[in-house]
Amino acid sequence: MKRRALILGSGVCGLAAGLRIRELSPDTDITMLEAEDRVGGLARSLTVGGLVADMGPHRIHTELPDVQEFLKDIAGPELIQVERRSRMWIRNRWIEYPPQPLEALKVFGPFTLAKALASWGMGRVGRILSSKEPKDNFESVMTGAFGSELYRLIVMDYTRKVWKIPPRGIHGDIARVRVSAGGLDKMIKRVLGGEKEGEETALKKFYYIPGGVENLAKRMEDRLRGDGTGIRTGARVQKLERTDNQTWRVKSDSGETFEADALISTVPLPDLVEWLQEVTPHRESLRHSREMKFIANFLVCVVVDRPSVTNCQWLYFPGRDTVFNRGYEPGNFSETMAAQGRSMILLEITCHRGDRIWERTDEELVKATVRGLERVGLVQRSEVRETLVHRIPHTYPLYDLGYRERVRSVLDYVARFPGLVSTGRQGLFLHNNMDHSIHMGFKAAEAVMSETADKPGEDFYGQISRFQQFRIVD
Repeated sequence: MKRRALILGSGVCGLAAGLRIRELSPDTDITMLEAEDRVGGLARSLTVGGLVADMGPHRIHTELPDVQEFLKDIAGPELIQVERRSRMWIRNRWIEYPPQPLEALKVFGPFTLAKALASWGMGRVGRILSSKEPKDNFESVMTGAFGSELYRLIVMDYTRKVWKIPPRGIHGDIARVRVSAGGLDKMIKRVLGGEKEGEETALKKFYYIPGGVENLAKRMEDRLRGDGTGIRTGARVQKLERTDNQTWRVKSDSGETFEADALISTVPLPDLVEWLQEVTPHRESLRHSREMKFIANFLVCVVVDRPSVTNCQWLYFPGRDTVFNRGYEPGNFSETMAAQGRSMILLEITCHRGDRIWERTDEELVKATVRGLERVGLVQRSEVRETLVHRIPHTYPLYDLGYRERVRSVLDYVARFPGLVSTGRQGLFLHNNMDHSIHMGFKAAEAVMSETADKPGEDFYGQISRFQQFRIVD
């Protein structure tokens, strides 16, 4: 009989999984269910006043060979190379980010920088001499990489602002994926011109697809539809079942029912566990899944009567003088996302669902955002023409100190189910970039299509330690 595969979610991870299944088994019937009205997940676009922006600032860069080949194939001729520019608002002035030595000298002064260098050196010596293992939290990992003084000056406030909890309460894993790209020693080496390709601590150039990253998702969608894949948008899962003949049955909120031998889920892991309780209940895994937390994100889009707000793609705001922590300007990623005489800047405000920020109205968020833009000298209230607030409930998995045990418990439970793999940022509760999600989609497809794996999750989840070591290069 023909094999049938069902994919829940059509972000780049789910789309990549579908394409890999089609490559491995051209005769397999593939159906994809997407709760939103179009594919792409977080790789989608927003349109305000005729201007287009990514739903979050994406850039195309990867160190993974399989993803490099895939991107070359799916979008290679259209990709453009962009020179990376970013700045940080700190101490009431703009500095280039990552900070350059001469600029940092002007802002912080020679005494402070000397103190920062000394604290890093003393910290390294102290760790070598100490018989105690350093605490495995964000603050400990970052101070080990940059020294306590530099951590306090640049990293600490921004971290607290993004994650909304003290850095000591964040697991060290979230710091390690960034420190893997380089601590202070590698930053100094970069300044002296000693970096090799593939060892960059910060990108100087990146690739982008004109018109926005949703165009990448659309090309993936077009290829799947062209190969006969059924993609149902607006189809929200309501129930999972195992049939008498040991296949998966999925019921959507529209009343449709879908059956498959292989099931790949890219939805948030807690949602999958809730559905699986009706198949095989497991109280401890359910409790652990409900303790998992995701950072939510507001995108406040501001259209102004000016050709450009800045010349940067990314802007960072660690201080308390603004409600937003990061901004980006789409027109500086690609000219196709700009319009004559007008520009748009998007500001990110992170929060926890149900907290005081989450409960604020769109009008309140817009007022606070415009007030912050005026405070840092980017936009005047009189220039603002249109605004939009977009809410994203699940953006970043929150690695608190107990997250590892919860994830291990939940994935051990999910791995018991035949023909099922959970993957992607939300499906593995794994902080990563877009290229990593594509790679994990490929690997999930290979796992469920294996002729020898009755329970593909058992082998697939064994790769998580490797996934966790992917470098995140700013």
